[in-house]
Amino acid sequence: MKVTAIIPTRNRYDLLIKRSLLSVFNQTFKDYEVIIINDASEEIYPDFLMYDNVKYFKNKKRMGLAYNRNKGVKLAKGEYIVSLDDDNEFHPDFLEETAKFLDENLQYDAVGIGKIVVYPEGRVYHLPKLPCSINDGFLIRNKVFEKIKFDEDLRANEDADFGIRFFKGGFKMGLIKKPLMTVYGSPIFNTTSYSDYTDYHLDGLARFWLKHHDYKK
Repeated sequence: MKVTAIIPTRNRYDLLIKRSLLSVFNQTFKDYEVIIINDASEEIYPDFLMYDNVKYFKNKKRMGLAYNRNKGVKLAKGEYIVSLDDDNEFHPDFLEETAKFLDENLQYDAVGIGKIVVYPEGRVYHLPKLPCSINDGFLIRNKVFEKIKFDEDLRANEDADFGIRFFKGGFKMGLIKKPLMTVYGSPIFNTTSYSDYTDYHLDGLARFWLKHHDYKK
């Protein structure tokens, strides 16, 4: 198996079917498996047994994004691993382009891509640059996860934490400038009050700061 795509989801079955999962099924590259992690949704999901290359798991209680990505990695058989949020979508040539890049560039442990970001206010093309945060849409060699995992104690910034430890660990990132993914964002001018954060969120933010406040890229 060449690629494992991990899709964590919660209470967004329509988006899972219409965006993320459909975009994987529409890939020009076919040597892949999909692992869906249902994070204790209240909605009723089918078990996806009709698909040979789809594995479906449901948590008994809500565990969070970092846990779900780590669980997907443990179950993965792919040489390369990519996470995909349930409301985002790959372009049809995503797997073909990224897998080819890592096959041909053995010096890199992961590859990032260009993205089209869709806000309610309009569409924006994000030209990739050397990132710190590693979230969905990064194709990563499976062996990387033998050294680092997503921090399950973080309720926020788990992707930035993973990215920092990726580079601290001496891993190398390649970049493809071509847009290979569409990401759907919140309103650009949306603000979030700190009063909306639970103690769990605040503990996670404090843990992230203590781990990385002296980090210099």
